[in-house]
Amino acid sequence: MKIAFFTDTWLPNVDGVVNSMLLQRRELERRGHEVFIFASGTTHDRSRNGDDHVFVHRGFRVPPYPQYKLAFFPIPTALKQARDAGIEVVHCHAVASMGVAAIAAAKMWNLPLVGTFHTMIPQAARYLTGNLTGQRFLTEAAWRAIGLFYSPFDAVIAPSHVIRQELVDHGVNKVDVVANGIDAKRFNPEVSGAAVRRKLHAEKKKIVLIAGRMGFEKNIDTIIKAAPFVLESDDALFVFTGKGPAKTRCQKLARELKLGGNAVFTGFVPDELLPQYYAAADLFVTASTFETQCLVLYEAMACGKPVVGADALAIPEAVRDGETGFLFKPLDERDCADKISHVLEAKPAEAAAWSKNCRKLAERKTAAASVDGLLSVYEREIRNKGK
Repeated sequence: MKIAFFTDTWLPNVDGVVNSMLLQRRELERRGHEVFIFASGTTHDRSRNGDDHVFVHRGFRVPPYPQYKLAFFPIPTALKQARDAGIEVVHCHAVASMGVAAIAAAKMWNLPLVGTFHTMIPQAARYLTGNLTGQRFLTEAAWRAIGLFYSPFDAVIAPSHVIRQELVDHGVNKVDVVANGIDAKRFNPEVSGAAVRRKLHAEKKKIVLIAGRMGFEKNIDTIIKAAPFVLESDDALFVFTGKGPAKTRCQKLARELKLGGNAVFTGFVPDELLPQYYAAADLFVTASTFETQCLVLYEAMACGKPVVGADALAIPEAVRDGETGFLFKPLDERDCADKISHVLEAKPAEAAAWSKNCRKLAERKTAAASVDGLLSVYEREIRNKGK
């Protein structure tokens, strides 16, 4: 089968969408399928591309997220590329210009059109204004736009059950649940975190890890505000990895709260080192209220680490209270601190049980399981097109 992935984000970007596509592509190709990437990028990205199955369409950077690009009218070129490649299924991972190109290619060549809903755009729209009326207007407008965008799709994929319900509630039909996968072999409890602990000078401290892109919607400030309460009773090091538009504000807040050496901002951590950071941690925390699945939670759990997360959207599907970690009230730093301290102060037997449960749940979220679901959707829609 020849499959086209259309996306607004691709290498050298490193984010959840890119990582999901990379794992799915690798697994699909392992099974004998061909995957072609239709992506937006800069002129530099195009010149560096050496993969004949990747088509980079020149675009411009999007402030305040310059790692994302919007392609300049990619439709004519994408149509020809899809035809020449013999594409049989179009899988859209985008909602901007490459998403429109995906719809055009599927319509022009009468191909099954499948789309994965990766990002809670309606929630992101709220960050464009501080006015409550404006936020409601933008959220409602975003949902209307999403409904219109997905109306020509043969199937829409939600990465979690709660997101499927959100889509259905807002008028998006034909929604399947197929979780994005993680590499459960690379992220595993046998990985050593000793080198990272030495690097952080934290051989004897408890480590609270917060990893991923530092966007405002991740509510990292909630965790920073929780830190002083945790430090009243626990000798802990809060490790913030990643970069993004909220990093400067988070660093400023940490200074204002006088966290000093109890908070470290590492900046971007290379993908190959991430398992070691998970391994070094005693627990993983996210305060995001924005997640459609939250792959970093599953990566942490695959390494046997308990997780603490905001009780919002897809987080409760990973953080099962008392089994794989604990949920806290969104944006409530005191509740967040209480749950972090609960994990840090757990007895060894309780911590071991959490670790075992985490690994067991993460093993259900592999790339192989994800691709099983994708192929089921692809094959069904190919049959439907043949009717």
